[in-house]
Amino acid sequence: MDKNLFSLRMKAEEAEEDFNSLKKKTGEIPFAYEECQKAINRQKEIWERVLHYSKGTDSERQVYQKLDELEEKQRELTKVFSIADEEIEDELTDRKAVYEKAELLYEETRKEDSDENNV
Repeated sequence: MDKNLFSLRMKAEEAEEDFNSLKKKTGEIPFAYEECQKAINRQKEIWERVLHYSKGTDSERQVYQKLDELEEKQRELTKVFSIADEEIEDELTDRKAVYEKAELLYEETRKEDSDENNV
């Protein structure tokens, strides 16, 4: 295997590794999102209990504000994860294209070298 062909093989393997690495990491995102949602829901449950005991007091309004803030935080989190998911899908598509192009270039070069050696 000549130097050029070896270099192309290494680039193809590196591109494949980059693609697979990102793909593996993206599998962990739903779990992170779920954990964030659970944490916010636990906070809301606590504040709802506080609300129950603060009915008719001056702090009732503050508890409602805190619950509203948590709702807003949950909406923002959903929006951020949605945007990130789209960007990651785009990046995966790009990395897969780079890998496929590198693999194709390697195969074409290998075939050309093989054809030249058979002549």
